Amino acid sequence: MKVQITNISGHQTSKVLAITFAILMLPFSFIALFFFFITPEMETNNGEKIPNFPFLFFALAPLFYGVMFYFMQRLFCWAYNIVAKKVGGFEFETSE
Repeated sequence: MKVQITNISGHQTSKVLAITFAILMLPFSFIALFFFFITPEMETNNGEKIPNFPFLFFALAPLFYGVMFYFMQRLFCWAYNIVAKKVGGFEFETSE
C-alpha cells in the first residue's frame, strides 16, 4: 500500500528535531567544558587575560543547535507543505 505525507506539523516536527539535535550535541558539550576548565586563560602581549571563548561556545552548542534546528525545521515544514499541495508529498510503501 502506498501512502503520501501531504502535511507536516511545523511546531511538533521542529520541536522533536531540535530536542534530538540538542541531545546529540551533549557529549561535545561535556568535552568542551572539560577543556574549558583545564586550559589556562590566554594572555595578550600587555598581560590582559582573555577567557577561553571557543570552549565556552562549544559548551553552549546544544542550546545553539536546538534553537537553530527548530527554526530551520519550521522553514522546511512550511516549504514542504506548499510543495506537497502542488505536486504531492513524500511517498512510501507499507505492508503488514
